[in-house]
Order: sequence, then C-alpha cells, then structure tokens
Amino acid sequence: MPTIDAIRHRLLARRRELLTRYRDELERVEEELSARTAEVVESSAEEWDARVVSSLGDSDVRALLEVVEALRRLEAGRYGTCTECDAPIAAARLEVKPEAALCIDCAASHERPVARSA
Repeated sequence: MPTIDAIRHRLLARRRELLTRYRDELERVEEELSARTAEVVESSAEEWDARVVSSLGDSDVRALLEVVEALRRLEAGRYGTCTECDAPIAAARLEVKPEAALCIDCAASHERPVARSA
C-alpha cells in the first residue's frame, strides 16, 4: 500500500481537480495557503470548499465530499477500511478510486436495484 503522504497527495490532487473547475483564482489561493501552517491550510481549504460547494453540480459535490471524508479517514487512521463492514478495501480499488469508503462487496450491494414485490 502507498505511504500516507502519497495517499494524502493523491486525495489532495483529486480535490484540487474537482475545485479547479470552479476556481478562477486557484493559483492565488494555493500560493496563499502554501505560506501557512498545516492546520491553517486545512481550515482555509475547508472554508474555500464551503464557498464553492454551492456552485458545484450534484455529482461534483458528492465527489468532493468523498475526497474530504477520505482525508479525514486518513488522518484518523481509518483509511482503507470499509466504513460499512470494517473489511479492508482492496489496494487495487483504492488505486482506481482513492476516495473509496466502501469495499467492493458493500459498494456492489449499494448499486443493486431493490426488487419490487408484485
């Protein structure tokens, strides 16, 4: 499994990718944030996220929230563990979707249509 720093870097890159669509001043903000401490950077980044969330589409909002939650799990030492069943999430799944919160089995069960009774 990649190091915590490598995972954090991928998640932050994904977050930046999502937000780039909506930030005209991304470079200015990045320069401003890079001069601050890690705690202030996280706080400032969350404030910025809150401001742009209202302009995001539904799928982008979900994707951004998944990334933010993955960063929280990483900091809490729960990254790579399914939030539903506590099973490890396969490294291959995390490679494709680093913000994944569910193992493949739990994710598949959420995608199955519910059978209707006749």
